[in-house]
Amino acid sequence: MASKMVPRPDHGETTYKGSGRLAGRKALITGGDSGIGRAAAIAFARERADVAFGYLPEEQEDADELVDLIKAAGQKACRRYPQ
Repeated sequence: MASKMVPRPDHGETTYKGSGRLAGRKALITGGDSGIGRAAAIAFARERADVAFGYLPEEQEDADELVDLIKAAGQKACRRYPQ
């Protein structure tokens, strides 16, 4: 849903840099594809934590974009949606 908002919300994609405080840690986020969950996922990845997050099937586009952002931060990403 975030991909359809105009103007697009800032979840930290370009503004949050991170400093590696969570290196070697893992984060699990429910609803990580948009909103506060997305911002948290980006922040955790930029702080060097690997990130797993849940999302709903209709949010596939946002989830794909978030995986790319997590990987761009050099971290592992795992996504799951309930079946």
